[in-house]
Amino acid sequence: MLPVYLPHELIAEVLSFLPVKSLMRLRCVSKSWNTLIYDPTFVNHHLKRSSRNINLILYLLLYIPSNGFNFTCFPLRSVPDIIPVLLADNLNLQLNDGKGFIGPIGSCNGLLCLIGYFPNKEDILLYIWNPATITLSNKIVFPCMKFSRLRWMFAFGYDISSNIYKIVAFHPSKNEVRVFNLEDNIWRNIQSFPIIPICSAPYSDCQHQLSGINQGVHVSGTLNWLAIRNEFPYEHEIDWKLITIDQFVIISLDLSTETYHQLLLPRGFHEVPLIQPTLSQLMGSLCFSHDFQGTDFIIWQMKEFRIQESWTQLFKISYQRLQIDFSVFTNSVPYGSRFILFPLCLSENDNTLILTWNRDKKPIVYNLKDNRVEKTNFDDGIRWFLIKDYVESLVSTS
Repeated sequence: MLPVYLPHELIAEVLSFLPVKSLMRLRCVSKSWNTLIYDPTFVNHHLKRSSRNINLILYLLLYIPSNGFNFTCFPLRSVPDIIPVLLADNLNLQLNDGKGFIGPIGSCNGLLCLIGYFPNKEDILLYIWNPATITLSNKIVFPCMKFSRLRWMFAFGYDISSNIYKIVAFHPSKNEVRVFNLEDNIWRNIQSFPIIPICSAPYSDCQHQLSGINQGVHVSGTLNWLAIRNEFPYEHEIDWKLITIDQFVIISLDLSTETYHQLLLPRGFHEVPLIQPTLSQLMGSLCFSHDFQGTDFIIWQMKEFRIQESWTQLFKISYQRLQIDFSVFTNSVPYGSRFILFPLCLSENDNTLILTWNRDKKPIVYNLKDNRVEKTNFDDGIRWFLIKDYVESLVSTS
């Protein structure tokens, strides 16, 4: 029997359907397969296919203090089953930089950007990690003075025009912005923000930054922050009673040109909320969330990026349905400025919304179809920092 010959193009097409874990094993089949799996064209093709593979629903990223610098990624087979038993093939990351604090500041195309604060180091350390290929970049050193390092804010994104990943750092009181390009491995100063983002409130700290609330939201090759005109949020807590609607704006940094655009909020947003509104990314779209008169939580979705007319009210959910007594928190703290409700993710079928809030370690899992909150049983030793729509990829960390 003659051996069967398969064209190289057909082999590549078949392999592009496989998960990363299988491809890592198949590298040993032959030198040609190993070369193919690392080829940039194949990596991009596999990423595009994985991004629309509905079987790769979502990954959770958790920080477990009892285990030190330990990060666990595991798939959610279905969103309501938030905390099943952690799977046997969980991917854990251990960093040996001494005692300190480390956590994620963003994810993009299967890469996670991690930031570390260590008491024995003045500088901030960052890493790029691919949990699927179990590869970690060399440490990226961000030089700064120890007394000011918690003032620096960070975000992670992807320049779609050049296929380059970038880390953005900014210091609100100085309005200084730096960009780290993973291709040339240097920090560069770029133009300052035209309006300083409100994520720089004085109660921001490393844990607040890792909550997802203070991170630039990555959408379509840009990073986006909520800002308030004529306000200096790094000097004091914002008094929302003194803010007007026309002061709100979104600052969008184009990672290709490294220039800024200002985006307007939905026209239906016509009343200053009692608590801090937020930006997030749900199902690949930029979303804006805010309180409404202390009774409801509203989420808007920008269906076409940078097109104000495309803002659509996605959800309006009462605090009563979310089992939150809003008055308790807004009465105990002036203007409710420290109460923040933040949407983390929306399931593929749009039936389940997961939210986090800064008054409880446990997330809120809300079933939109039945209008009910689903209970979750979290171990108190697990701190809920971040959920990202995560797609396994072969993208290199170097």
